[in-house]
Amino acid sequence: MRPITFALLALLASAAGAAASCDESMTGFFDSDIKSQAWTDIAHGNVRAVKESLADDPCYALMRAADGRGPLFWAHEFDNEAIIAALVNAGADETAKDKQGLTPGQMPKAPPLTFQAPEDEEHYSYDADYDEAFDAHAAANGADHSEMRR
Repeated sequence: MRPITFALLALLASAAGAAASCDESMTGFFDSDIKSQAWTDIAHGNVRAVKESLADDPCYALMRAADGRGPLFWAHEFDNEAIIAALVNAGADETAKDKQGLTPGQMPKAPPLTFQAPEDEEHYSYDADYDEAFDAHAAANGADHSEMRR
């Protein structure tokens, strides 16, 4: 077997193994504090926090919220290639569908961010005005993510 083929098979097996060992608390279609924090980290482009979460729990890549969306959906929504790559490398399913039947790559793009997490700071906060502006933009485009942050 060629080395590339073996490496690809090993990657697929590890992604399948992660999916098999993830429990309902991560993969179930419902909201939770950890899922809300994941959305916040991804919405704010906090690549470091996402990578640390993936290292702590590979199931992070497979979690799903009440609307059927999860980290890969949100990374596409906020058009963050670094987070998309990290999630795909960790086994996120690019063909997964949300409750509306959309795949991650079909997510409508969010408005431009007005805040991005600094890479060298452990804690950060964001402006409530951004939160309200995002909710207004999402509602105007037929989406509602407000429950993901509250």
